[in-house]
Amino acid sequence: MYYEINVAKKDSKGQYRHYFATAPRSLTFYKEAIKVLKHFIVLFPAPEYNMTVNKNPEQFSCSSPEDFLEEHKDND
Repeated sequence: MYYEINVAKKDSKGQYRHYFATAPRSLTFYKEAIKVLKHFIVLFPAPEYNMTVNKNPEQFSCSSPEDFLEEHKDND
């Protein structure tokens, strides 16, 4: 699971343009995402900035190199 915060900034024509987004590895815990989002709300106030938060339920597993090779030995 990770959370991505996207920040857009209003341009001279009044349209929002992508400004930046957090990286997938930056916010992997709910409480950390909340903390950063609250901080960003202060740093990047509406209506000059527009924010969205994406919740990605992507799951991953971690294994040692030996275990990984053993698990995938029939695919090489």
